[in-house]
Amino acid sequence: MGAPQFSICISMSRELWIEDPESAYRQWQHAEAVGGDRRSFAEQSIVQHCSMFARLHHYLRAHRATLVSFGTDHIDGFFTSLDRDCQPGTTTRLRYLKLIDRLSRHLVTEGVRSDNPAGSLLASERWPEDEPIPVYLSGDDDTRVQAVCAPRQFESFKDLRNTAIVALFLGSGIAAAELQLLTVGDLDVSGARVSVFVEKHGPRLARRVPVDSFAVDALRMYHDARTAMQCPTAWLFVATAGGKPMKPGTLGACVRAALRTAGVVAADESPRLLRNTFGRRHLIAGKSNEQVSSLLGLSSHRTATRLRDTLEEPDFTTGAITRRLET
Repeated sequence: MGAPQFSICISMSRELWIEDPESAYRQWQHAEAVGGDRRSFAEQSIVQHCSMFARLHHYLRAHRATLVSFGTDHIDGFFTSLDRDCQPGTTTRLRYLKLIDRLSRHLVTEGVRSDNPAGSLLASERWPEDEPIPVYLSGDDDTRVQAVCAPRQFESFKDLRNTAIVALFLGSGIAAAELQLLTVGDLDVSGARVSVFVEKHGPRLARRVPVDSFAVDALRMYHDARTAMQCPTAWLFVATAGGKPMKPGTLGACVRAALRTAGVVAADESPRLLRNTFGRRHLIAGKSNEQVSSLLGLSSHRTATRLRDTLEEPDFTTGAITRRLET
């Protein structure tokens, strides 16, 4: 009786990998998958792995490939698309490649496919000796940019909107891709403590983040103006009166304009600069790596650890290499 039941289980597993790969991957992660130390993955790691696999699977589907048919050319194409969203010098590419290698070996064992296209690619990869120093604003420059976010007599709705965008980046640590997807209802200004709810996006986890106090007044003003605005969409930040969402380039321009107003320049003047500054500010305030990772929506503590390493250095040697403009 045992052998036939085992065969049925294997058959069902193969069918699930073909018919519903994401469910099959999730079941495999919980039931069997282990890391290099042969220990089961933690729940947070499983969530991140499933999110990474979902991104890979969506790419394969978009390019008319399956878990049975994908090859090295598909992996190369996936990495090309991934490079557009990843900071240079990080280990993101290698982590994806290790995930694909582990998955492919399992699929060979399950009889879903006959080869591992990631094996030859993984052999030529190696972990970088040092991860890049995270960019962030020094304490003084953080204070200067915070001052730019203070309420004032705004020239237009656009001026208020752009200030609110910078205030939310610097006051909540939200990522640019997350900010683009916020709706009016995600920003809660009704209570004594303003907060923003961030939906799950890619590997980043869903969370509600209390907004730091310096950003509260500007965000209240913007929320009131946005709520009163006649608009056919519910996006919190809109690029036009027709309700089109903000583009990444416009968000970056908002950050650069705020830095210029504050008299600050940096090596990387993207929303990431403000996100890292938020995380580092909360580490300085005494929060743990786990707490800061949670605020940033990260299942790994890698970013918080790298930011904490910078606390041992003087502010004038920051990864952001910020300096004040001559006046």
